[in-house]
Amino acid sequence: MSRGPQLGEAGLCAVPDDVLSATVLARLECPRDVARLSSASKRFNALAGCENLWRSLYCERWGEPGELTRRAAAIAGGYRRLYGSKDVTEKAAAPWTKPCPEELRASVEKLATRLVGDVQQVNVVFLVDGSGSVNAEEFEAMLGFCVDASNQLAESVPNLQVAVVQFSNDVRVEVGLAPLDSEALRKTTREMVRMNGGTNVAVALTKAGQLLKRDAAPDAMRHVVLLTDGRVDSYQAHEARQVADQLADEQRHVSLFAYGVGRGVDRAELLHIIGGPPTCAHVPVSHPHYHLHHNLHAGGQPPQPPQPPAQAPPQQVVPVVPVQVVVPVPVPAAVPQATQAAGGGDAAAAATTAAALTAGFSVCLSAFGEAPEERYLALCTRDDAPW
Repeated sequence: MSRGPQLGEAGLCAVPDDVLSATVLARLECPRDVARLSSASKRFNALAGCENLWRSLYCERWGEPGELTRRAAAIAGGYRRLYGSKDVTEKAAAPWTKPCPEELRASVEKLATRLVGDVQQVNVVFLVDGSGSVNAEEFEAMLGFCVDASNQLAESVPNLQVAVVQFSNDVRVEVGLAPLDSEALRKTTREMVRMNGGTNVAVALTKAGQLLKRDAAPDAMRHVVLLTDGRVDSYQAHEARQVADQLADEQRHVSLFAYGVGRGVDRAELLHIIGGPPTCAHVPVSHPHYHLHHNLHAGGQPPQPPQPPAQAPPQQVVPVVPVQVVVPVPVPAAVPQATQAAGGGDAAAAATTAAALTAGFSVCLSAFGEAPEERYLALCTRDDAPW
């Protein structure tokens, strides 16, 4: 019984790569099939490493990659390696959800970014949730992140200051804002005792603002890192958001980050607190408002509002019936009554506020104009209700 003509090795070599990809790789539905195919020959091994293929497989499992994921893929050396790293992490962490090492590194890299050169001081205040809805394991995960993130930052930031503040109903400054001492930080976090109680994010953000205003250099980067489950009522969330807005209004180069830790993390509430809709519109990097914000913080001058064009005097006076025209003007959701100077004489912050009034947009709680989704990461989460 004849099986028909067979495609030999020579014939296989004559088939173009794009044809092989379309007829073979496109029909593979899972990474295991791709891995098996890659062991068949050197050519299939090369084709199975195609970035577009692994990016497609990544999207099918975890969704469309954002900026942080794209950076994590670059750190990993491609989507194939990132897929493998996330798969291993996911299986090892189950039933918890945790980021893979490359995602963590990409997230912490954001804290090292500076606006006015490599000599600019970077200040990071970690706000650790010690409330009753966080158990001992989750508390340890937050403290471990503080230590690991600080050590990673120290590799690329020569002028780094770090603080650790624990909060529940009240706050407790565990490590004051000062140059990083890795051993002292590790020792302190090992000895920290969880406070228990409620979750008052507003009082934690207030304390972070006080530390930054008192101990940070005038032109320093100011990063506030909130580690919590975000489970607060609507009034507390509104209050926290008001304090966050005030912090961004009063001090330059401020960015708020959130890391979800615990059971039943309220991601939407955390995004709202650190700068999500509806009260704080995202200003993308490509948007002219971002460049205005960036240039002002870098010491530039705000652009002058456009002057109305000169009009020639009328040739004759014609009586007309007055008509009232109502033009909708965007009004910032939170406009400061007075801009306080951070570190003494913050003229650029005042200029930013004036420009915001002129442009009609609200303050973005990110020095780089990043969307809140790019400043959030699920550090150690589960979907079930708190214990």
